[in-house]
Amino acid sequence: MKRTEHNPVPNVYIAAQCDFGAIPGAPWVYWIPAGIRRLFRDLPKLGDVAQPRQGLATANNFRFLRYWWEVGLERIAFDCRDRQEAQAAGKRWFPYMKGGAYRKWYGNQTYVVNWKNDGAEIQNFYGPNGRLASRPQNTDYYFREGVTFSAISSKGFAVRYMPLGYPFDHGGNAIFPDDSVDLISLLGILNSSYVLAILRAVNPTINFYVDDLNRVPLSAGTPSVVLRKLVEAAIHIQIVCDLTAEPTFDFIAPPRWDTGPEDLVAAQARLRDLEARIDEEVYCLYGISDKDRSAIEAELGTSAAADGDETSITRKELAARWISYAVGIVMGRFRPGLPRTQQLHARGLLGRAVFHPTDLAVGSLPALTPEEFDALVGPVERFAYVDAEGGRHLFPAEVERQLRDLALPEGIAVVQAHHSLDLTARVWQALGLMWGEKDAQEIVAILGGDLVRYLERDFWPKVHLKMYRRRPIYWLLQSPGRAVTVYLYHERVTRDTLFVVKSEIAEPTMRLLAARAAEAQSIAEESGGQIRMRARKAAETALSDLEDVTVFSEALDRVLEKGYDPDLDDGVLINLTVLRELVPWPRKKRYAGRSMSELEAVWQSLEAGEYDWAHMAMRYWPDRVREKARRDKSLALAHGL
Repeated sequence: MKRTEHNPVPNVYIAAQCDFGAIPGAPWVYWIPAGIRRLFRDLPKLGDVAQPRQGLATANNFRFLRYWWEVGLERIAFDCRDRQEAQAAGKRWFPYMKGGAYRKWYGNQTYVVNWKNDGAEIQNFYGPNGRLASRPQNTDYYFREGVTFSAISSKGFAVRYMPLGYPFDHGGNAIFPDDSVDLISLLGILNSSYVLAILRAVNPTINFYVDDLNRVPLSAGTPSVVLRKLVEAAIHIQIVCDLTAEPTFDFIAPPRWDTGPEDLVAAQARLRDLEARIDEEVYCLYGISDKDRSAIEAELGTSAAADGDETSITRKELAARWISYAVGIVMGRFRPGLPRTQQLHARGLLGRAVFHPTDLAVGSLPALTPEEFDALVGPVERFAYVDAEGGRHLFPAEVERQLRDLALPEGIAVVQAHHSLDLTARVWQALGLMWGEKDAQEIVAILGGDLVRYLERDFWPKVHLKMYRRRPIYWLLQSPGRAVTVYLYHERVTRDTLFVVKSEIAEPTMRLLAARAAEAQSIAEESGGQIRMRARKAAETALSDLEDVTVFSEALDRVLEKGYDPDLDDGVLINLTVLRELVPWPRKKRYAGRSMSELEAVWQSLEAGEYDWAHMAMRYWPDRVREKARRDKSLALAHGL
C-alpha cells in the first residue's frame, strides 16, 4: 500500500485490489504494509499448529460455577492432569479458567466449576425443550497446559499462561500447540504488538474470535532462548502480584507496608521493559523491518508494552489490605509462619506470610535461580528470617506464634469492647505485632482513625464486599441500629453457630444494656442538675440499644426455629439468603416488579423453586425437590438421589 504523492487530499492510499486477498477473508485494511501482507501469504497460520479451542458453556453459571473462596481450598482438586485423574480425585470443584478482565501473562484464576464425576450434572443438564442446554466442548483438552485469552476486551488482546488442572470456559478460550511449538514462546508472540496489529486488521472490534486467531501468521523459525526467558520473567512478575493479592488462592501477604507501593511501581517498570524486549524479539523473529514496525505502532497508537495492565496502590488502599489481613488472622483464615508441610493444597497455606522459591515454580515453568528470586520478592536482608526449607518470613517466629494465638477458633467475632470475642482489640494487636505500634496507628489513621467505626460501618460494605465480588467470606450480622455487630468466617459456620451468637453475644449484650439502663435510671432518680440529665440520656441510649439488639435476637430466633445448616457447595448467596434479616446487604435488585435487597431476591427465587439444585432447597422443600428430581437426572445427581 502506497500513499499518493502530490495529492491535495491527505492520507490517500493506493493499492491493487488483489493485495487485499493476501489476508484470509480479504478485509479492507488500507494501512498494512507489503511486508506484513507477505507474512500472511508465506507463513503457516496459528490454526495449523495450535488451534484455539472453545470451552465449556454451562448454561447456568449460578448453579455450576463459584468463586474459589466460596467453597474453600479443601474442597477443590488442584493440578489434575486429565479427566481421568480429575474423576479419580472424587471432588466436586476444580479450578476453572473463565476469561475475565484484561490481564497479560498470568492470572484471572478466580473461579471453580462443578465437574464432579466428569461433569455429570453439567453433561445431563437439559432445558425445558428437552434438549441439552449445556455445551461441554473440547472436553479432551480440559486440564491440559496451554494459554488462554478473553474473548472480549476493550483494552486489547491479552493472553495468559494456563497451568495444568483447568477446565476452561467458552469465553476464556484456550490454545494448545502441538509439539512443534514452544508454549511459552508462543505466549510471548501472542502478547506482542505484532499479533495485536494482525488481529485488529482481520477484525477491528473488541471481540477476539477463534477464527480470527486461526488466521494469525506463525513464524516458521525457531524462537530464541532469549524470548522464552523474557516471557518466563513476565509470567513470574504477574505470579508475584497474585501472591500479594488476597482474593487469589496463592495469596501469601499484602504488599509490604513499608515499601509496598514502591515495590509495585518497580515491578511494573520491569514488566514494561520486558514487554518492550519481547516485542523486539518477535519483530526480529518475523523479520519485520523498521519501516513496517513503524506502520504497526502508528496504527496501534502505542506499542504493546505501553498497554500493560498497570498495578498501583495508594497508601489508603494498602492500609485497607493490611486491616483485611489482620481480620483474616483473627478469624482464623490466615496462619502466618506455618511450614509448607501443613498445607491445604499444593501451593501451601493461605496467607502464611512466607515466600518460597517453589511458590513461583508453576506448571512447566523452570525453578528460579537465587538471583531471580531476589529480584522478584526482595533480597534476604528484607525478611525477618529464612527457615530450613528456604522460606523467607516477613515476621519473626515469635511474632508469627503470637499472631496465630489471636485466632478465634470458631470464627466468630463481635465488635464490642471488653468482650472475649472482640474483633477490634485483636486487629489492633495483630497490626502492632506485624508493623509496630507507630505504623499500626498510621494504618488506622489513614482510614479515619476510629477502628471500631471502621469495622462497624466501612470495612464490610466498602472493602470486603468489593474485594470478594459480593460473595463475602466474612459474614456481617448486624442489628438495624448497629448496637451489635458480629462477624462470622463462613467456612466455620455450622448448624450451631447461630446458637453461639445468641447465647454468647446477643443475650449477654441485652442483659448488659438492661443493667446499664436500670443503673442510669437509678442515678437519675437520686440526682439532680447536670448529673440527672446525663443519667437520663444514658438510660435512653441503653434502652434504645436494648430495643435494637432485641430486634436482632428475634430475627435470630426466626432463623433458628426453621433450622439453619449451611452448605458451602450452595455458594455464598444461597447460604446468606436465609440470614437476610440479619445481614445489612447494601445492594438492591428488581424482582417481580419491586425493589428489594439482593438477598431477598435470591430468597424469592429459592422459594419459587428456581434453585432446587441447592441443598438449602432440599432442606426447606424436600417433597418438591424430590418430585422434580424424578424427571430431572441432573437434579437427581445434585442431591445424590
